[in-house]
Amino acid sequence: MQLKFKGLVALSILTLIALIGIQGYLIHNTYELKKKTYTIDARNAIAKVYNSATVDSIMWLYRTDFLHNLEAYQEGNLNEQDLILKLQHKTAQINPAFVQLFNEGLANEKESYDVKIKKVLTSLTLTDSLGNTKEIYNAAVQDTILLLGEDFQNKDGLLINNSTWQDEQTPVKLNFQSSIFMNISDWDSIMLKELSGLLILSSLLFLFVVSLLYYSIRNLLKQKRLAEIKTDFINNITHELKTPLSTLALATKTLTNEHANGNKEIADGAVKIIDRQNARLQKLIDQVMQSSLGYQQIQLSKEDFNGSVFLNEILDDYMLSIPTSEISLNRNIESTGLPISADKFYLSTAIINLLNNAIKYGGTKLKVDYGVDKTDSTHYISVKDNGIGISPKYQKFIFEKFYRVSEKDTHNYKGLGLGLYYTKQIIIAHGGSISVKSEASKGSVFTIKIPVS
Repeated sequence: MQLKFKGLVALSILTLIALIGIQGYLIHNTYELKKKTYTIDARNAIAKVYNSATVDSIMWLYRTDFLHNLEAYQEGNLNEQDLILKLQHKTAQINPAFVQLFNEGLANEKESYDVKIKKVLTSLTLTDSLGNTKEIYNAAVQDTILLLGEDFQNKDGLLINNSTWQDEQTPVKLNFQSSIFMNISDWDSIMLKELSGLLILSSLLFLFVVSLLYYSIRNLLKQKRLAEIKTDFINNITHELKTPLSTLALATKTLTNEHANGNKEIADGAVKIIDRQNARLQKLIDQVMQSSLGYQQIQLSKEDFNGSVFLNEILDDYMLSIPTSEISLNRNIESTGLPISADKFYLSTAIINLLNNAIKYGGTKLKVDYGVDKTDSTHYISVKDNGIGISPKYQKFIFEKFYRVSEKDTHNYKGLGLGLYYTKQIIIAHGGSISVKSEASKGSVFTIKIPVS
């Protein structure tokens, strides 16, 4: 059963991981598709604006100026460095107008794109009539020259076009190569906005599946624990009933035995045994019936009384009923001057249950504290023992009906798992609380708190 349950949980977790993987894969594919679509649309919008007549006329300004400077270069009036510097000066002069026209044209597109572009010179060569080629500029070995647009790192942009401008009207053949890059600002925010609906839906679906898995596993654990508690309770009550029933059977057999006929002493002894065992059976049944009550069914008859006097009386009576040579009791009971408003019968039942539990589970040195906690205005009664203690993993269950700690030889101690449950119901009915602090093999401290009236 345990192996089957663990296998089911493991399979559920693996299924959840597989679902996360599939969902992540689909979201990644959708992201890439959206990114590609957005990039294509942005490139088309850029091409439309870039190739417009107004933008193209600005670009011819630097081309015309460059051709004029190229003639001066051929005549020997400019060197290569001056030729490049004049190109840069002219493009810097016209670039603000280009950027303004480009951004205005892009803003008029159907979709609003937060896009930057730049055009850079990549290569400049001249070929004379004899076929000799001279390289004036090469971006691979020199700094990049910005012709038009806004400057940004090439690695942050996407190459969208390589173009070549050739002019054979000059004495030398001109080969002017350039590249256009685009940069989409705040790319992650754009994609997040595009995918927001899908991400929200996926997150909700994921949370639903995780919640469903958590709820299912929790219910399985609860059902498993309830089944174990039920089996344990049936075994315990069967064991408890077995002894008086067996004794009753023997007593009845004795009465019907021929040796008992006419022997008043034997008959009276058997009747007394039957009477005692009947009372024991009745006590067991009453314990199950009464201790199964919830705090809503407990009818309290509250009265105001002195807590220290009340507690000392309970402990005095209790010590008379146990072997004092084996059990020691240390009292730390304050005279608070504040009366407790409670039902004496039920409160004493709760305290005695804690004392009985302490002794049952190995406690030989008990300590009872009583006082008023001013931080939360409550009367506190704590019962400390040096018994076997309770592991932290079991402490949240010990106040549940029929629950008994199933660790080591704990079940060698008789009981139905109702004492602490009933104690808690009594305290809750008083509007109070009960808590436990314990470690295995180091004893336990149970603390009851009743509000100051």
